[in-house]
Amino acid sequence: MTRKARLGLYLEDGEIKKQIKIAAARRGMSATAYCAEAIRERLRKDGETSDGVERGRRAFLARMDKLRQEIGPMGTTTAELVEEGRGR
Repeated sequence: MTRKARLGLYLEDGEIKKQIKIAAARRGMSATAYCAEAIRERLRKDGETSDGVERGRRAFLARMDKLRQEIGPMGTTTAELVEEGRGR
């Protein structure tokens, strides 16, 4: 049996709990599933998922390359330097 991670959610306003239950019921899902889906969506939007982290990494490396181009020619990309530094 797999164990699920547990997260407690404390709401200051009882009305929002009611709104969550109604929205979840309209979609035929539990309030827990509705909240979990909303949290996953927000994490993707904020770039906190593995896909978002990779996009953020690529964007950062692109900014570094642009800065290096402004400084002057160096002959290698930031991504190549990172990989070289990691010994890959």
